[in-house]
Amino acid sequence: MTRVGAPVLRGAAAAAWAAGLVCLAGTALADPASKPRPPEIERARAEPALVRVQGDTLYYTGNFSKASSAAFDVAVAGVRRGQLTRLVISSGGGDTVEGRHVGRWVRHMALVVEVDVICFSSCADYIFPAGRARVIRPDAFVGWHGNERQFHVLAARTGVSVADQLAAVVPADVAPGPRAAFVQEALRSIAVTRKDEAEFYASLGLDDAFAVCAVGDVLEMRPGYAGQIGWGFSPADMARLGLTNTVYLGEGRYEQDSSRFRQYLVPITADDCLALLK
Repeated sequence: MTRVGAPVLRGAAAAAWAAGLVCLAGTALADPASKPRPPEIERARAEPALVRVQGDTLYYTGNFSKASSAAFDVAVAGVRRGQLTRLVISSGGGDTVEGRHVGRWVRHMALVVEVDVICFSSCADYIFPAGRARVIRPDAFVGWHGNERQFHVLAARTGVSVADQLAAVVPADVAPGPRAAFVQEALRSIAVTRKDEAEFYASLGLDDAFAVCAVGDVLEMRPGYAGQIGWGFSPADMARLGLTNTVYLGEGRYEQDSSRFRQYLVPITADDCLALLK
C-alpha cells in the first residue's frame, strides 16, 4: 500500500498525497517489517521498468509509473497488432492509472500474458486480466490486495462514508484543516480514476471482484494466515471469476506447487470472493 511519510498536509501536498492514495493498489510488497526482498522480487520493483521487444515477445520488468510508461511507450513505438504474441512480465505493481495504460495496450495487441516470478497489485489488477490467455511460470505467483474501488467496498462493509474511510488513513497528528482538504481532494481524484477503472474492466468484459473482494482485515482473520501480503486463486477459481484460459506450468497444482504463492498469498475460492462482496 502507499504509505505516507509527512505528517502535515497542506495545499499541493494534500493534493499530491490524494493522487498517490488512488494508486495505493500499486506499491507492492510494502510489508510493515520491511524485510529484505529476494533479488528477483526486487527487480520486479525497478523504476523505471525495463522494457524491451525481442522477437515476438515483449519483456516488462519493474513497476508502473509515469517514468515506466515513458520507457514502455518508447519500446513499443511502431509495434503493429500481430507483430507480438506474448508479454512476459515480472512486476510488483505501481501506479493504477499507468497500469491501465499498459493493460489497454496489451488488450489491443491481443497478447498472451506470461508471469515470470511475480505479478502483484496493479499488475494483477490490470495486466493479467488484459491478456487473451494467461500463463504462470513454475513457482511464480499472481496476487491481489485491492484496487481503486476498495475504499467504497470498505466503507460499505463497515457502515461508514467513503469520506470517513479516507480520513481514517490520515496520520492522527494531522490538523483538522489539512485533513479535510486531503479528504476532499482524494474524493475528487478517486471519482475520476474509479470511472476510468470501471471503463477498463467493462472493456474486458469483466467484473473486478477478483481484485477487491478481500480488502481490509479479511485475510488476517482466516485460519493459517501468517503475514501474507495478498490473496490468490486457483486457475479454476480464476476462470469462475472471468480470468479464463489461465494455465500454470509447474508440475503440481498452482496454489500448492508454487512456493511463492504459499509464501506471499492467502488462497481463497471464487465463492469466498463473491460472498465477501454481498
